[in-house]
Amino acid sequence: MASNPLAERLCEPCEEDDKQIKARTLCYECHSLLCEPCSNYHKRLRGTKDHHLIELVQFLQKSTSTNDPSTSKPTSTSVNEDELASDFLETVTLTEDTVMYHGAQVAVESTSVTQKSEKRTTPKQPDPRRLKATKCQEFSVKRPEDKEKVWVTGVLCVSDKVVVVNKENYVLKLFDQNGTYLSSTELEDHTWGITFIRDSIFATCGFSNTVYLWTVRGQTIVSEDVSYHVDHSAHGIHYNGTYYCVLHRDYNAITILDRQGRQVRKIIMKEACGKKFEFGWDIHMDSDTNNIYVPCMNGYGVVCMTIEGKALWFTPLFGPRGITEIQGTLCVVEYSGPCLHQITKDGEYVRKLLEKKDLGWGPRYVCYGQDGRLYVSYDSCDKHVISVYTVT
Repeated sequence: MASNPLAERLCEPCEEDDKQIKARTLCYECHSLLCEPCSNYHKRLRGTKDHHLIELVQFLQKSTSTNDPSTSKPTSTSVNEDELASDFLETVTLTEDTVMYHGAQVAVESTSVTQKSEKRTTPKQPDPRRLKATKCQEFSVKRPEDKEKVWVTGVLCVSDKVVVVNKENYVLKLFDQNGTYLSSTELEDHTWGITFIRDSIFATCGFSNTVYLWTVRGQTIVSEDVSYHVDHSAHGIHYNGTYYCVLHRDYNAITILDRQGRQVRKIIMKEACGKKFEFGWDIHMDSDTNNIYVPCMNGYGVVCMTIEGKALWFTPLFGPRGITEIQGTLCVVEYSGPCLHQITKDGEYVRKLLEKKDLGWGPRYVCYGQDGRLYVSYDSCDKHVISVYTVT
């Protein structure tokens, strides 16, 4: 997450709506400044209700003692809250390290002795809050012979190549990692989903009610002459090493195939969740648990269910589209926001990994590649590009 100057001591959600409201709290998990109404709303949302909201003045009292977390010792102050905030906010930057250290101090002080003991004995795991995505490249996916409208409906990193699904022009396009166009392979019908299989093999699905397998050979894409039938047209597909999980957006259903392409199960969302969701444009299936994660565009969130079709949890988001996994956490594209949300596989909201200023308008599909880079494609607009981010 990029550093936020505390000189901008206004509520961040309100600022996005062009409102000038003073921040009163700091969210330790999101690293966001919030006013009182936004703080109350933050605590009501399922994905953020367990976040630590720290009174800004309490945080500042911890932070003003020193800028070096390794030597800091909390000191008391006799100045009033406004003076403290004003003096501190003009001179200190709210860096990630500052929040993680001082915010953790404040948060831990409010926990019980039992909780502190548990935190000391739990093995340290990589903290997904510390992931950073930095834009490193952007390249055009439009060829001279393309129609004016280039609608990208999938992007995938296969070995050292990038495959782009171009629905309107009925082609799969192949680029190298520098964004240099290499070749195209014609398609017979609209294609929407793409997923990695193994080595240089990947699969696609679309309106033909068929899953196709392909191989990247050198600088071309060739058909594997292998296909699997599904009952309906598809808008998303993911292979987790054991099963193909195919999303039927128009029919509000999901088909599970085994690795030989035989149908294992069909999940009807209304039966699984008791309501109808309008799916986004992608799907993800966990390789360990076989749990299925589906962005719901107008259901306003991400739903998780078992392979048997039992709904487990729902995390509210405004209008998610694409989904990928990065180092054990789920990253979900918000199209209209726009941003890239990060949530855990248990449905806990973590934070925004990328925001509007990082992404621009209209992100739809996202892929975390074998090369450890993040690839984002865009909707049918003038921005016919793939944006690439390093993730550290």
